[in-house]
Amino acid sequence: MDGWVFIRLVHALRQVSLPISSQDILDAQTCLVRYPDIPCKQILKSLLIHRPQDAGIFETVWKIAVENRESTELKDSLDATLKDKEENRDSQGIGGQGAGRGSGGISLTAIGDILDHCHISKLIPFSRLEELASSGAEYEEVVKTVLADIDYYTWINSFDLAYQRGTLSEDEWYTHQNNRAFILREIQQQVLMSQVTLENSWKPLVRQHWLFKPLSSLSEEEKELVRTSIRKWARKLALRPGSRWKSYNKGTIDIGKIVQQSVQWEGGLFHLCYRRRIPRAPELVVLCDVSNSMASFVEFLIHLVTCLRARFRKIRVFFFIDSVWDVSEFVWDDDLSGVKQEIKSWGHKASSGFSDYGAVFKELAENILREVSSRAILIVLGDGKNNYRPAQPEYFARISEKVRKVFWLNPLEEMEWSEPDNVMKVYQNNCSKVYRCRTASDLQRIVKDVF
Repeated sequence: MDGWVFIRLVHALRQVSLPISSQDILDAQTCLVRYPDIPCKQILKSLLIHRPQDAGIFETVWKIAVENRESTELKDSLDATLKDKEENRDSQGIGGQGAGRGSGGISLTAIGDILDHCHISKLIPFSRLEELASSGAEYEEVVKTVLADIDYYTWINSFDLAYQRGTLSEDEWYTHQNNRAFILREIQQQVLMSQVTLENSWKPLVRQHWLFKPLSSLSEEEKELVRTSIRKWARKLALRPGSRWKSYNKGTIDIGKIVQQSVQWEGGLFHLCYRRRIPRAPELVVLCDVSNSMASFVEFLIHLVTCLRARFRKIRVFFFIDSVWDVSEFVWDDDLSGVKQEIKSWGHKASSGFSDYGAVFKELAENILREVSSRAILIVLGDGKNNYRPAQPEYFARISEKVRKVFWLNPLEEMEWSEPDNVMKVYQNNCSKVYRCRTASDLQRIVKDVF
């Protein structure tokens, strides 16, 4: 591998927050010299990537820093050769008509399920990618637009219907599933490559990489990206209010009000009354576990709650360990230092630093539930670790019946919900939905799905 390309690759990987030490670089250089028969990519990936979640970002950086550079140099060389041939052909007086090099892409519905790398590279022209990347749209929106341009959704629907009708064999269905994942991954990488090229910076990759890292392992710069995104998601969340009926001059006829006025007028002539739905401010109740097991995640959950408090007029916030305390009226500063101090000061008031969900739900059901509106949405932020204490699910069932919906955000992997000291499986049936909330990408998906 060329030394300049190697330096460029290492610099790019560090720019997207991959931890690469000087010893890693030395080991990689040694292996590249000692084992020339092993592909460079295989050597570098095995030595520079230490976490499975970083493998995807390595593939994208490799394509941009190495493969794209090589293909660009080859293309320039071929263009120069073709130009020389055309000049010689013109000088000899030989005419002809070329096949043309249009900018139109290829539709997946026209290709079917016979795909190769050549097809993928031609699915969408670079000019279109450049246009979308410069439009200012979010990364996910650009990807969706590109997929729509190549008839991706029509294509997958046709195969889904064929499989449901039994006209597609199991082998053909699994092949299609693999092709579908391959196309999606390739389009995502092409969009990222176009954004990197347009901005002449690795920041687009950084923005995508931190989305999939555990919240507890983010750098300070990445934490700020999460905070910014949470504020943006909270704005979107607050723009989806409920609704209530109100009298209007036009709209749906209000039979009840017409009858009421007719009675008041002793059966005399009545006027038609109308009603129309108007927006109503959403009402939230947030219950946040701040025990020891949640310490690495609680900062981001609290920041999420902070953003919600700034956007919703009707919101009640409760912290809990093995008892509940109301922090709805507590003044929270932007750096959360006041909130963290509140949690620490409460630590010695609680009987221990270990959560007791059964006791908390009992206290909530007996002392606080009557103050909560039946139209409220309850959001529980907790890992479900109950430290082998009684779950008392009947109290959580009472809470679930009183409020409109219950959403539970859990930072643990789903397989951990079945551990002996975890009560998630006990409470799960009384929740509207339960989500893993471990990364910024999880937060983004939850906000889009729930709100």
